[in-house]
Amino acid sequence: MSMEWYRAYHGMPHDPKLQVVAKRSGQKMSAVVAVWLCVLDAASQHDPRGIFNIDPEEISVIQDIELEDVEAILKALKSKRMLDDEGVVTSWHKRQHSTSAERVRKHREAKKQDVTPCNTVKQSATASNGLKRKNGKNTTDTDTDSDTDTDSDTDTDKKQNKKRNRTRTEKRESEREKPKICGKDEKQILEQMLDIWNAEVQSKLTGSHNAILTPRRKEQMTICWLEDFQQDMRAWQYFCEVIAASDFCLGKIEGKSWTIDLSWATKSSEHVAKILEGGFSGGKHPKKPSTCEVPELVDGWNEVLQKLQHKYGKPSIRSWFGNTAITKVNNHHAGKIITLQCPKKFIRDWIEQHFLSDINRLWAEQNQQIITTELTIKEN
Repeated sequence: MSMEWYRAYHGMPHDPKLQVVAKRSGQKMSAVVAVWLCVLDAASQHDPRGIFNIDPEEISVIQDIELEDVEAILKALKSKRMLDDEGVVTSWHKRQHSTSAERVRKHREAKKQDVTPCNTVKQSATASNGLKRKNGKNTTDTDTDSDTDTDSDTDTDKKQNKKRNRTRTEKRESEREKPKICGKDEKQILEQMLDIWNAEVQSKLTGSHNAILTPRRKEQMTICWLEDFQQDMRAWQYFCEVIAASDFCLGKIEGKSWTIDLSWATKSSEHVAKILEGGFSGGKHPKKPSTCEVPELVDGWNEVLQKLQHKYGKPSIRSWFGNTAITKVNNHHAGKIITLQCPKKFIRDWIEQHFLSDINRLWAEQNQQIITTELTIKEN
């Protein structure tokens, strides 16, 4: 009986992206890997392949994981861009065969390519020996010459294979898809990020000597801009301010010679998360993203902020909501109206444009009879 296959990949049990998903969803890595395998399995069986279409409740039952935990993991997978909003597994067609027939065809072609010049020489020698036995005639002994030629061919073949494999590796590396900033001037954005870094951090590390953009740093910063900071320059500013306030990052802790640099800070989502969580603050953890002065709404507001962080990223939410506060709730005949106080007009306008619809939706999901959130500006 034939069996359908799909590809897993090396390192999946400790994939850094899945570690970020575990962090964002607040779930164990084992649960994240289990859900991710269910996603890949469902996408492989879908027609066309690559589309995740399975009820989260099914995963919950199959893997014995709470439904809300499964939903949190799926949301985190989307926020990490491993799944899109339509349920398509990102980069599926780059890693998977479109059909099992294609897999078999490629396997057979690979076997055909295994027929090397060395094998051809051996096969010819065997046929020649058979012909000599049939004719009963002896020919000049050429074993020495044949062996020498065969060894030479083998060495040449190995060198050619190594060269061919090296060339393929180099080609794959050169053709690897680079992250791109679409719709904006990439150079301008990266230079602005560098200017903020130099002003907030590098000036405290090396004085007048500024950090520079290397090709590797450009790639890392582009990934951070797209995935960790949600294309929000204010969030990057806040990130740099947190580093600048850390004596540990600046090498001011006695007995610690380590200092942060731009390459380390942007190397991975894990590094970004550790910095924002106060892991290098020496006890001076960054302030909470927002406060709530209405006791009965504290838990609900924290849940709203947590879900906003899953969708938009912790740097962005910490940046825009860092100095905001829920100050009061007014009863209305249709429900409750929440007041969110903002420190400045441009922050209020940004929250209204980019986050308000999500805030109201998340309040509604809690069934607290909250109908809307009113945004005000703090009076000086």
